[in-house]
Formats: sequence, C-alpha cells, structure tokens
Amino acid sequence: MHTAVFERSRDLVYSSTTPRQTPGAMRGADSILRLSDPLTGLAVRCGQSGAMDDLDYFLARPQIRKKTPCLVALPESIPSPSNGLDAAVLLYEHRIGSHSLRIFATDDTTGRRTLLSPPAMRSRFALAACHTLLAQGAQCVLISFRHEETGIAREMAELLADRAFGCRWASREREIAGHLPFASTVEATLAQMGARTRNHLRYYRRKAEQQLGCVFVPDATISREDFLAMNRASAYPVPDDKAAWRYESLNIMKSPLLYGLRDRDGRWLSLIGGRHSNGNMEMYWQMNRDDLPSQSLSTAMRSLLIEHEVAIGTRRLYVEGGTTHSMSHAFVREKATDLIVLRQSPVARIIPALVKRFLPPENMLLQVLEDKDLVWNRA
Repeated sequence: MHTAVFERSRDLVYSSTTPRQTPGAMRGADSILRLSDPLTGLAVRCGQSGAMDDLDYFLARPQIRKKTPCLVALPESIPSPSNGLDAAVLLYEHRIGSHSLRIFATDDTTGRRTLLSPPAMRSRFALAACHTLLAQGAQCVLISFRHEETGIAREMAELLADRAFGCRWASREREIAGHLPFASTVEATLAQMGARTRNHLRYYRRKAEQQLGCVFVPDATISREDFLAMNRASAYPVPDDKAAWRYESLNIMKSPLLYGLRDRDGRWLSLIGGRHSNGNMEMYWQMNRDDLPSQSLSTAMRSLLIEHEVAIGTRRLYVEGGTTHSMSHAFVREKATDLIVLRQSPVARIIPALVKRFLPPENMLLQVLEDKDLVWNRA
C-alpha cells in the first residue's frame, strides 16, 4: 500500500477544523510504561477512568510474553512523559521467536483497555490506527473498543468505503455481560438476580458456614508454596508458572485484592485475586478446592464477596474473561465493536490458517477470524 493512500486518509482522525496529525507507533513494554501518567490522564479525560491503571501488570501477563506491546498514539511525534496525548490504541504484535508476524491484535475481550479517545471519535481513531500500522507493514490489525453510539458498524462501513485501503475488512458489534452493579444493600444487589441464583447464593453460603465452619478473609495471607499447592488442588488448575505469576502479580498492582474462604481448621478452600480501580472491583481469577464435591465453593465465595464489596461501597464488579456462573444474567449488557483489517497479500491470505494452528481456541483473534457471520468487504 502506498504512503499517498494514508496521506489522503488523515482527515479521518479529526474534522477539517482541527490541525491534522498523524498517529505514531511505539513498541516495547519499557517504552510504553514511560507514558503511564499521560495514558492514565487520557483515560480520565475520555471518560475511561481506570482503563490504563496498573499498566505494568497488564504488560507483563504470561499470555502476552510471546508478543510485543505496541502503542499507536496521537500526536505525530511520540510524546514524552511530560506531554499530553489525544488518543491511543494499545495492541500486541504476534511473533514466533524473534520473528514478527506483522499481526497486531487486542487481547481485551471487553474492549475497555484497548482504545482511548473521546467517545465520538473512537471509530475514526480506530481506523486511523489501522492506517498507521498498515503503512508500517502490518498484515492484519484487530482493534476492539467500547462505544455508546448507535449504528457504529454502518459508520465504519461508510468510512472504509470512502478510502482506498487495498485490503479486506470486517466489523461487528457484539453484546457482552459487562458488569454487576452493586446497590446500597446486599438485598438490593441480589434482587437484580433471578430467584434460583439468589437461593443458591444463600444456600451454599449457609452450607459452607454450618458444615465447614467457613469464614471470609478479605486480606488473605498465604505463602507462595501453599498458593501453588492450592492451585494444584483446585477444580481448574493452571500451570505452575502461571500460578506463580498470579501470586507475584499481587505485588505489582496499586490496589490488589486477595480474598480467601477458610474452614474451621484454617484450610484454604477458595481464593479470589484481582484489584480495586476507580471504585470498581475487577476479578481476575478464582481458585476452588476440588475435593469437596457436595459443596459449591465458588457460589459460597461469591455470596460473601458481594456482601463485602457492598459494605465497602464498591460500585461495580467486573469479571475478567466473563463468567459462566448464573449471576452473570444480572450483569449489565454492554456493546463492543471489533474492527479487523487484512492486507490483500499472499502472507495475509494464510493468516486464518496460521492462527488456527498456533493460537488457543479462546484467543480473540482466532474467534473473530472464525466468525462465520462476519461480512468481509474490500477497500
């Protein structure tokens, strides 16, 4: 694709009354972390407070260790930590060993931590970021972002149709279970849920308390060795190295949380890890012992968690990666948009088969590429 194509498309970023600026891209966690303060400030200005908090945690997660973080930012020259930002997109460049695949994708299924910009400009800046990366040789770009506008998929189609991309592209809107709002009381919070879910939360909590003598520990303290042992004894254990990362990451975040459920003998039965940010709770993982089949430790723990969060005034609960628990039916439904662009090249044409071979089924890029309802367009 020729540079002239991108010169003609710069007006997508701002209106003609605003000085034109070309997005710039930087790669590497260290470079991006130097912009933590400007990114945090940008999130606040764009009504996305908390989206860039604990950036060092998100850039060090095990699932992105084989990827290169990439930040596409306005203005044209990458700013210093003392300068401001107007908009930014955080993506991850896939690679095999040291070899870049020129595939850039979000890993944020909620779209909350990918694109920062004023709400009315998000679709336009997403497209401008695609331009920047394609101009630098990208073969595939996937950007997911949140929006409140209606008809955004149609707007994306119109914007792309007006520009000679030399690529094929698709966009989709999807509904997600966004968050559980906490009311001022436990009863008011539970009232948002179905009767069966409410009954289960109460029943399994009482059962755990009466039969096991369980108590909720809001500031759990556990050794690394015991934590790893707990993971191995849990219903869905993760590899030891990932469990170790979960444990060690609690020292990275500004407001981490580690909640525990312990029986009368002091044995840990359930652990939840995450953080508090901007008045919200974000749950990143939960571990429950697998040797008590008659107990629903996950449900008992979540009942106690709700009571605790309501008591301390938390506004919302987010569950990273979603949850299959029935309480998810009470989550506020929110919308996210995925924009994917593939260059028209021999390399790009093999990307769907390539990612199917190398990426796990839960990978978002793979899920988008395998979506049979996507309508591909050429530009």
